[in-house]
Amino acid sequence: MQIRTAILALAVATTAAVSPLAHASVASDAHAFKEGVKEAGRKTGHAVADAARTVGHGAKAAGHAVADTTKRGYYATKKAVKGED
Repeated sequence: MQIRTAILALAVATTAAVSPLAHASVASDAHAFKEGVKEAGRKTGHAVADAARTVGHGAKAAGHAVADTTKRGYYATKKAVKGED
């Protein structure tokens, strides 16, 4: 009976000693996962912002090109109607 009690006590002591180590390992893995997710989210957000800026700059350039062409066409038509060369 004493051997069973000793084995049981040893098992409980071993489990109690190993438990914080296992908990620390899980905690550090969880922290690493959280940091990885945050970094991925940050990179995704920056990529989306860069893409939006690129599209905005392209739309602005296209708008200015249309406005410039329209202005040239207007003045060319005005000159043709007035007969100016």
